[in-house]
Amino acid sequence: MTHRLHRGAAATGALALGSAVLALLPAQAGAATELLANGGFESGTLSPWSCTGTAALTASGPHSGAAALSATPGAGDLAPCTQGVDVRPNTGYTLSAWVKGSYVTLAATGTGVSTSTWANAAGWTQLTRTFTTGPDTTRVTVALSGWYGSPYQADDVSLTALGAVPTPSPSSSAPPSPSPSPSTSTPGQGDATLTPSAPASSAAANTVRVSTAKELQAALSAAVPGRTIQLADGTYSGNFKITTAGTAAARITLTGSPNAVLTTSTGGGYGLSLAGAPYWTVQGITVTNAQKGIMVDSSDYVVLDGVTVHHTTMEGVHFRNSSSHGVLRNSTVHDTGTAHDGKGEGVYVGTANTLTDKSDYVQIVGNTIGPNIGAENIDLKEGTTGGLVSGNRFDGNGLTNINYDDSWVDVKGNGYVIENNTGVRTMNDGYQTHTQQPGWGCGTVFRGNRSDLTGANGANAAKYAIDVTNYSAACPVTVTADNTVTGGTALVNPGIPVG
Repeated sequence: MTHRLHRGAAATGALALGSAVLALLPAQAGAATELLANGGFESGTLSPWSCTGTAALTASGPHSGAAALSATPGAGDLAPCTQGVDVRPNTGYTLSAWVKGSYVTLAATGTGVSTSTWANAAGWTQLTRTFTTGPDTTRVTVALSGWYGSPYQADDVSLTALGAVPTPSPSSSAPPSPSPSPSTSTPGQGDATLTPSAPASSAAANTVRVSTAKELQAALSAAVPGRTIQLADGTYSGNFKITTAGTAAARITLTGSPNAVLTTSTGGGYGLSLAGAPYWTVQGITVTNAQKGIMVDSSDYVVLDGVTVHHTTMEGVHFRNSSSHGVLRNSTVHDTGTAHDGKGEGVYVGTANTLTDKSDYVQIVGNTIGPNIGAENIDLKEGTTGGLVSGNRFDGNGLTNINYDDSWVDVKGNGYVIENNTGVRTMNDGYQTHTQQPGWGCGTVFRGNRSDLTGANGANAAKYAIDVTNYSAACPVTVTADNTVTGGTALVNPGIPVG
């Protein structure tokens, strides 16, 4: 016999069953917990933010609420405001902020973490980054900063956890997924990406922690594919050299915070040298007080991520001796060429006066280069091909013109893409191409670059954002209409098409 259940009883039973099921399910996540304090700047003070330079609360047009951060960088600073936050290892996080102003940057740094994004916007614009902490990350520093002499505002800054990164079961026999080679995609405005990390369990099992210069050199000498060398904060004195090769499937990583500082005792030699050492990632550390900062020789697929290089007698970072597919990203280079002899490029690719150095497909992405660079911010030599210079911020304060250094970027190689960069303070031009060897200095694409030539004080009567010194059917150049210039004579020199 079929019994028809009364509708009210059925409803009661369903509710009871639903309650029972819900009782067995894990609690659903509510709103994500905010980790930053005073991210909306509504407390009446800036605390616990720590700001350098001119910074204050403003009630003038906040994004939300009653107040926002207002900061004004000076001629030699970015007016950063920072806040330290405790985080969990192996956990994903979302960082966001609403900003407006010239070249406002939002960043997070810490042990094994270096990520940033920026915008140049007259109105409120949201910046967002996601990142994953490493196995030893317990604290990150969130930073807001602007651009020299340009006021900025920020509001509704937020840091929330996405959740823990799954850890493979100890019984699993599957090998760790290989880290991919550096991306060849073009990032959007202000984007900065990180090389994915290996799973937490394998990374922890193959991590060497060092805290002295002697331990560091020993770890570099004993490095094997797949290993991570973790630097504690502190000063490491010496000329450090890496000669062991990683592999595409098992990169070797040297990582630390900006407070892990490699320096030399005499100011001579290389701060960090990679020679015959492909597939390394160097992340987060600082290199200073050397003749040359980071030298990459005969080493393909090297990634320099979130490093700081400053106070070198000559160049800051150099990809040389056919070091192809290298990447410099999310990094800061300043105060190079302190000898003031025109030989202190911020970033140097290739070798002058030779075509045998095939340091091809090097990507220079999302960096701040300058001020006080003693030669070009970037010099791309003849013999090199197919590189990318994208999303960087250049400051030409420090150019000398002693060794023909009078622009932010000098392109002597072939097939480069120069895009979405911004530059201030130069002597003559923003970007130049030159033919140092027949058939070279050709095929460059310039797009989306913003050049401010205000105050350019070089000897040339005419000053251009893009100065192409050799243009013909055999040596083409592409300059798109979305390049812009403020000050100077014109966007391009006469005879160069724009479109």
